[in-house]
Amino acid sequence: MPETFDSTLLYLGMRLNIMGDLAISYRARGILDVDRVWLSSGFRVQLIKMGIEKAGSVNELGRRMGYRSRVHPGWGVVQIMQGKQAFPVSRLKLLAEFLEYPLDDILQYVTHPNRVTPESTRSALAMYGLSGYIPR
Repeated sequence: MPETFDSTLLYLGMRLNIMGDLAISYRARGILDVDRVWLSSGFRVQLIKMGIEKAGSVNELGRRMGYRSRVHPGWGVVQIMQGKQAFPVSRLKLLAEFLEYPLDDILQYVTHPNRVTPESTRSALAMYGLSGYIPR
């Protein structure tokens, strides 16, 4: 392996530019974690809103995305929508299939985690009529 770090990563058939902290995080042992991605706030909220509308509720969307909690399967969806956690790629694939939205088109919105701010998330939630999900 070369001593210099290549600033691009081949990920699901796309090349992502990596700067500083990664849009795809490092695990404890320094191994690249390619199972979670951060999406830009506006697109992330829009995508989840489309999913809620098609599924009928946030809990049903959570079930469609593979969350199994009997009490509140939509909790993980809300955490992602509020920008509190990255999008697990396995769940993103299920959402893309459910919405019939090409995964490659979604992955164009992968962003640096520092760009997902409370302000950008609040703005996106308000813009898409999901003010009830704005964290207090």
